[in-house]
Amino acid sequence: MDLSKVKVGDIVTRLVANSLRMQLEVTELTEKEIICGSWKFSKITGGEIDEDLGWDGINTGSILE
Repeated sequence: MDLSKVKVGDIVTRLVANSLRMQLEVTELTEKEIICGSWKFSKITGGEIDEDLGWDGINTGSILE
């Protein structure tokens, strides 16, 4: 998926732990992030950003496919 072309309203697939797929709607975009409700992902890597879990978009347990 070309993350640079994602827009609000698009449906994306979140891959969790390389085994569970989850459909999410893009609700907001920032300069560096794709936001799907309460989930944030890096526009560069597609990796999930979760400060509580120590996920920074590179070291992560979830990624956009």
